[in-house]
Amino acid sequence: MTSVATTINIMLGVFNAVVLIRSRRVSLLVVPTIPLQGPARAEDRDTYEMRIQVVNLSVFPVYITEVGLKPRDGNDPPIKYVSPQGLSFPFELKPRESVRLLPAERDFMRVSAGRFRCAYARTACGRTRTGTSPSLQEQERNVFHYTGGTTEEREKLRIRQIWERVACHIRSAL
Repeated sequence: MTSVATTINIMLGVFNAVVLIRSRRVSLLVVPTIPLQGPARAEDRDTYEMRIQVVNLSVFPVYITEVGLKPRDGNDPPIKYVSPQGLSFPFELKPRESVRLLPAERDFMRVSAGRFRCAYARTACGRTRTGTSPSLQEQERNVFHYTGGTTEEREKLRIRQIWERVACHIRSAL
């Protein structure tokens, strides 16, 4: 009977240690989105721009210093997003709070015609969290299709995007 109680105590101790370590880490959810079209969105002035939603999943406030899109081509500079109205970088994101960002005015066309690896958010402590979404990947496939990509190349892109989503989820968990 004592060996069962000892085993349970050890397992609970390990579990509590893991929970404590995870609670002290910066945890952000970064999701690029393209809003749905339709009559419900008619009053929204920025209906067609790609947005990035950043959610603070940590139990403490986090300061966000930069948000943007990383292009597929490593030679291209990332597209940086502007802070929401009334805020300036770096801005504080309280626990369980989210913010939606839009690209700078000069980058609207680059966003609509670009191929991007993922969205990213950088914190004041130097951590960078990335995220992708089906809407970002669909936008990349559309751009690829309209610029003359073959069926075989589109299939390779689809498989690569699946693996990138898996890798992005793993990086976010660590």
